[in-house]
Amino acid sequence: MNKNNLDKRKPLDKKGGLLAILIAILWSANPLAAKIGLEDAPIFRLGFMRFALGIFVVVAWGIYTKQSFLISKKTLIPLGISSVIVPVQFGFHLFGQDQTSASHGVIMIVTFPLWAAMFSHFYNKNDRLNRVRVFGLILAFFGIIVLFWDSFNNNFIEYLIGDVLILISAIILGARLVYVSHITQGVNKIHVVLFETVVGFLSFFILSMLFERQEFVFTQSLIISLFYLGIVIAGFGLILQTHVLKTYLPGKVTFFNLFQPILGVFFAWIILAEKPGIELFLSILLVFIGSYFALKK
Repeated sequence: MNKNNLDKRKPLDKKGGLLAILIAILWSANPLAAKIGLEDAPIFRLGFMRFALGIFVVVAWGIYTKQSFLISKKTLIPLGISSVIVPVQFGFHLFGQDQTSASHGVIMIVTFPLWAAMFSHFYNKNDRLNRVRVFGLILAFFGIIVLFWDSFNNNFIEYLIGDVLILISAIILGARLVYVSHITQGVNKIHVVLFETVVGFLSFFILSMLFERQEFVFTQSLIISLFYLGIVIAGFGLILQTHVLKTYLPGKVTFFNLFQPILGVFFAWIILAEKPGIELFLSILLVFIGSYFALKK
């Protein structure tokens, strides 16, 4: 059977648009939740607790919806690849978020639709870049440069290193979304999410046991952070995101993540009292406008 005949992804409709907006809202607070959790727990420990909660949600959801957990041998390789990408991407995110502000974390991670558009250009013949989209990419990259300049003026070493790490995380995330959108045409979406959470848990658990010795207590803020990172994002967030990527073409879906920087900076301002500067607003504007053109067909 021709591979193109297996692709059942369709253009975004109203239902898909609403789901994409919901995903964008949920993920906009993810850097903020990570920043709060890192105040009370080391990086790898926070990671494996997050994925442990995600496993619980995925398994419970699979049982509730009567999904089959039997995995065929032919799907092991694509499942393995997507599963390894997740802890690597999240690891860069946590290390970066630990060394920059929540506002900067939101801006950097939200560039992933740009990287997804670039990867999709080479991976999907129906999603090629044109002059307008290239112009949008260049404009959005100027937004990233503005944020780096803000980092230079606000503790160069701490902010710049953190921003670069989260930018790497965004690049990996963009590649992962394109890949997951492709493989879910022939792989059960619950298997994709379950593999990702299990591998993520095992990876961070082993690293935590090897390198982290400091003690910590479950503070109220840590519990809230874990609930959001684990239940909301690693659980329902990944399930919902995988469903949308399986059903709709990724280029249109990722567009709605442009709401993330505005919401994320707002949450950081309200909850963490991170006062946004003029560079941050200019960066948001450039990333938003550039992403709009970059994701146009």
